[in-house]
Amino acid sequence: MLLNDLLAVLVPRIDHNRVIQMFQKSDNMPLIKNYLVSVQGVNNLAVNTAYHDLLIEEEDYVRLRKSIDTNTNFDNLALAGRLESHELLEFRRIAAHLQSMTLSKQDRLYKDAMDTAAESRDTSVAEELLQYFVESGHKECFAACLYICYDLVRPDRVMELAWRHQLTDFAMPYMVQFTREYVDKVDKLHKAHEEHEAKETKERSGETPILGPGGLGNSRMITAGPGVGMIPPQQTGMGGMAMGYGQNAYGF
Repeated sequence: MLLNDLLAVLVPRIDHNRVIQMFQKSDNMPLIKNYLVSVQGVNNLAVNTAYHDLLIEEEDYVRLRKSIDTNTNFDNLALAGRLESHELLEFRRIAAHLQSMTLSKQDRLYKDAMDTAAESRDTSVAEELLQYFVESGHKECFAACLYICYDLVRPDRVMELAWRHQLTDFAMPYMVQFTREYVDKVDKLHKAHEEHEAKETKERSGETPILGPGGLGNSRMITAGPGVGMIPPQQTGMGGMAMGYGQNAYGF
């Protein structure tokens, strides 16, 4: 029960390949699944392969697809060969995706690779292909991929790759187009907000005042009946004056 905690503490000092060999030999790989997940960021071949094996056994195609798109250090064709005859359709789709991307890269069919990434509608797939073009030095393909996968790639990721690898000139057309669309969206929102405020102002200005156009001075109080607030001629003395002033003061 404490095995994964122990491995987590020893991560800086242990050899991932040796750990995986030990547990594969004893057929206890499921016991260290949490460990595999925690160290997958190192993008180690043995770690990725062992983790993929567990996900296939668990039939967890969602995490498998995420893993292969995030961590690229594994045998694409071998994994595709395992999945192409799997009984679940989603695993066969992953196999087709792996074969298409891998073969396109190997055969230098970069246009096909870009089309496959665009058809996947997956941001991680498109950005992984961008990373591949950057690492392989295909600057023109980097720019073309930004055009074909325009709706999938994230602007901050594009700017980071361009800045780190001196590809600002190749990324500039994408950034100009994105900035233009962003400004247009902001302008539309600003215009809609102004129209809404103008409509509310017009509605408020068209409302009839509660006390009427004459205001307090030209309107009669609702409760003001005959003689209310007035001192009858026959009443004299301080009592009558006090009653009269009190009624006038409150208006009721």
